[in-house]
Amino acid sequence: MSTTTLNECFHEYLKNIAVTKEVADLLEDARKKVKSALTKGIREQTEKQGERVIPRFMRQGSAGYGTQNMPYNPPKQQVDFDYGCYLPLSYLEDGSMPRQAASDFFDMVDSILKPLAKENGWKSAEKGKKSYCITLNDEIHFDVPLYSAPPDKFKEIHDQSAAFESVGFSRSDEEEVEETWEDLPTESIMLAYRDEDGVYRWRASDPRLLNMYFMNKTNSDRAIYRILKGWRDFLWVEEKGPSSIFLMSLAEKVNGKRPFLNDIETELQKVLVGIEKLNLPLNEDNCGEVCVENPADPSDTIKCSKEDFNRLKLSASGFRGAIQMNNWSSLPEVCMVLRMSHLGNHDDDNRFPDVKDSYTPNFRQPPRTTRAG
Repeated sequence: MSTTTLNECFHEYLKNIAVTKEVADLLEDARKKVKSALTKGIREQTEKQGERVIPRFMRQGSAGYGTQNMPYNPPKQQVDFDYGCYLPLSYLEDGSMPRQAASDFFDMVDSILKPLAKENGWKSAEKGKKSYCITLNDEIHFDVPLYSAPPDKFKEIHDQSAAFESVGFSRSDEEEVEETWEDLPTESIMLAYRDEDGVYRWRASDPRLLNMYFMNKTNSDRAIYRILKGWRDFLWVEEKGPSSIFLMSLAEKVNGKRPFLNDIETELQKVLVGIEKLNLPLNEDNCGEVCVENPADPSDTIKCSKEDFNRLKLSASGFRGAIQMNNWSSLPEVCMVLRMSHLGNHDDDNRFPDVKDSYTPNFRQPPRTTRAG
């Protein structure tokens, strides 16, 4: 690779792990088919029950705010797409929860999407713990979280386009005009989920604040998030590891929720030093977990196992040290360490660039300290 700076190498890495056009096209095709099938199927099934219900949909998570990466180790790691399905359901008199059982919602969606998956040759379709889960192939899965909202507050909730076309998604002129996230009612939004006893229940869950927060971030912010996710995927190649939203929330905490500058080398070091120094509080309900503040909602926290967080802190020291090598080592040496020990490389997939040894080493002395901002 012809490059002269470590920042250029990081930008090349981001290009290399970006969702491919083929994968983006598959996801968009699946989204349209899932939306069409659920709209038609739910309408027909509810009409038979005497009430015509039209669902609404919302792109959520990494698919919405432009932080998807290609997986490092499929099928254990996969590109994910979260597509929330919202129904106007009648609630109990006290407004605490829907009258309809959460299991009925899952059963109805299962009866619609399982045949759709078979028809399209998708790998699997099944009820999950927090969503209906479709595995398209070894690299891609498509999740449909199921939500309810009171009919009197159920405004026009439309499919929210991906925040950035650079991720690989676009909206055609023929699609409906979309409303803003403000049209999603905050009160009484309930998520259907399966508890530890295998029973489907409802619980309060409004994804709007967190999604809006990260959808409004800059390209420099998303660069840091995506590198942290790529680092996580390399470290936990066989296991799940910390969630993406936990990593992104850590970055926000370390940086005081300020925008990151367009200097990946400097900003990433700042985040890694901050992770090394962080002492997060334990989850009151589970002493085996730590919590970081939800950057969009001070009353909420994002959780991670204590074991995984301690491993992350230890690994952050090595990752930060490898970047600091750029102060005294040649760029090819720095890139080799990053590629082999922190961000990964496959024989047939150069995720982090392989820089040839044809540049003059940088003989600056290493800094004495690196201060978190």
